[in-house]
Amino acid sequence: QMCIRDSCKFCLMSKTALIKELSKMDSAQLVQIIADAYTAKAEIKDYFEFFLNPDVEKLLDKHKQRITKELSRTKWGHSKARVTVIKKAVKDFLGFAPGVQAELDMYFLTLATLATTERYVHFTGPQERYVAALTAQIMKYGDDNHVFSDVAERFGRFFDSGTASSRFTRIVKEAMANT
Repeated sequence: QMCIRDSCKFCLMSKTALIKELSKMDSAQLVQIIADAYTAKAEIKDYFEFFLNPDVEKLLDKHKQRITKELSRTKWGHSKARVTVIKKAVKDFLGFAPGVQAELDMYFLTLATLATTERYVHFTGPQERYVAALTAQIMKYGDDNHVFSDVAERFGRFFDSGTASSRFTRIVKEAMANT
């Protein structure tokens, strides 16, 4: 794995060792390390931009666009979307720790985007299994974060909206029943 510097002792270092090494540096050296990382990696730039100016709506929109772009990959009425790309977009958003409500927004936005897409294209087996897994993940998240009533209300609004096809609704409801 390449580092941001030519000969960097921080590569493949544990978090504890990294903290130990960084604590030995003065503020000018730390500023330089952070500036180098900021210019070298898009993920680090995104993190600092959110950390310094937390705009949850902008972050949510950016990740929604990633998911929508991936779900637009179709051929002859069949979805060619890669579940791994969608999972990564969700995971990347959650990595910013924007708060419970924003994370629920991301989960349900992903579910609604999947439902909208599935109305027009045929989903593969892995994509359908991801819908079930995402549903189970949402249910667990609601339970773990003591917001299960909010999750139940959001699922109710999701079903009432008519966004999902009967097939998609069946997959979600079966996953809910099995969770």
